Amino acid sequence: MLKVSSGLRYLLLLLAGGALPLAFAPFEQVWIAPLSVAVLFWFWSQAASHQLAARGGWFFGVGLFGVGASWIQVSIIQFGGMNLPLSLLMTALFVAGMALFFALQGGLLFALRKRLPDSKMVLFPLLWVGFEWLRSWLFGGFPWLLLGHTAPGTFYQGLAPWLGTFGVSLFIAWIALLLLRGVVEPKRRLVLSGQLLLLLGIAWGSSQQQWSEPHGEPLSVALVQGNIAQDQKWRPENLSSTLQRYRSVTTQSEARLVIWPETAIPAFRQQVDRLFLQPLSQQLKEEGRSLISGIPLLELESEEGESNRYYNGVLTLGLDQERNPVAYRKRHLVPMGEYLPFSDLLDPLFDFLQIPFSSFSAGSAEQSPILVAGHQLSPTVCYEIAFPELAFSHLPEAGVLVTVSNDGWFGGSLAPDQHLQIARMRALEAARPVLRATNTGVTAVIGADGVIQQQLPRSEYAVLEVVVQPVRGVTPYLYWSSMAFL
Repeated sequence: MLKVSSGLRYLLLLLAGGALPLAFAPFEQVWIAPLSVAVLFWFWSQAASHQLAARGGWFFGVGLFGVGASWIQVSIIQFGGMNLPLSLLMTALFVAGMALFFALQGGLLFALRKRLPDSKMVLFPLLWVGFEWLRSWLFGGFPWLLLGHTAPGTFYQGLAPWLGTFGVSLFIAWIALLLLRGVVEPKRRLVLSGQLLLLLGIAWGSSQQQWSEPHGEPLSVALVQGNIAQDQKWRPENLSSTLQRYRSVTTQSEARLVIWPETAIPAFRQQVDRLFLQPLSQQLKEEGRSLISGIPLLELESEEGESNRYYNGVLTLGLDQERNPVAYRKRHLVPMGEYLPFSDLLDPLFDFLQIPFSSFSAGSAEQSPILVAGHQLSPTVCYEIAFPELAFSHLPEAGVLVTVSNDGWFGGSLAPDQHLQIARMRALEAARPVLRATNTGVTAVIGADGVIQQQLPRSEYAVLEVVVQPVRGVTPYLYWSSMAFL
């Protein structure tokens, strides 16, 4: 058994956690994932108490989120109105809080292994996936840096339409377990090597199946990347030039469908409807074309005394406007970004610190798909693409997934690439193409096989014109998750 001092162990765990983000986009060194997790499993297998197991898990989590989610600080300091010390403090608190998931996982693992001494370590990968699932919904959820998100572009990506993200996470965690057992159980290395090869073979073989087929006529699409600087986007004096930028490129395009990113229109509909939206919609209608755009929505106070409501929404203009002009209201809001959780408790604190937060309302759970040229499209806004139950709520009827985002909040950090990788995972799970329009990048078209067919460079004003083929079909994951209401 390898002997390492406690201080070096914690340093090793911190480094192993910090290395794990290299398995994700934009680095995609997926071989690091099972090795990193195996280091944590090794520590937990030797932990002599609940406290040591929890402490080691916490150090691993600090490394993982301190590196992989460092973009939190970029957003806070550049656009959240905080100074440098306060932004570092808030980021540190976030990282430390997220690392508690690994601390709890380690403590629970120690307790269960004491009661189930014959578990043969199978609890390690099972609890890993259980805590990924817990992290994905508790307190609004942070389904980021899940092991399964590494699948796009790998030999094991075929597991995604079978098992979804958590199933792929289990696959990687199980490989980590086999690697660990190969080190600590040298007499069983031959058997363990056979198990590993069988697991890898199943993963490779699963990639040979197609789960969807073309359905209906292809659709010409133009994805507009406006590249409006985040610190300029909401200035009233820039509204006219912003609208003109989007309109000019839209009228020059001949695509049947044009998609603008999240909040591309930086004003409420009432403010720009008569002079901008209505004329543009009429022109598109005469040309037989449609537009999808992100826009903040305002519902004025009702006669019943309800206060004004604000939504992060999507509207349609042109040929399909009469069916559903307000096509979608974002359902899953970002905590601390679009709404303040536990506002009764935290409002006084953030008022004192002068930290600005939005006050959006969540859209209803049941919303209609977007209809364009006879095709049903399943929309999501920004962070929602990380939640399969939202992205797939209009499946299997919808033949294309559409997601609009504004990753300009995160500058040149890792977040836009990680976000794109998550969208690729949704394409794999559902066997559907994904149209992704963003303000500053990464704007891309993703095939039903999770492959990026075309994309625009980050931080450039550009248009991506493509022809997308809607599809139909049901993957095993879609079937099983709908049956289980996951």
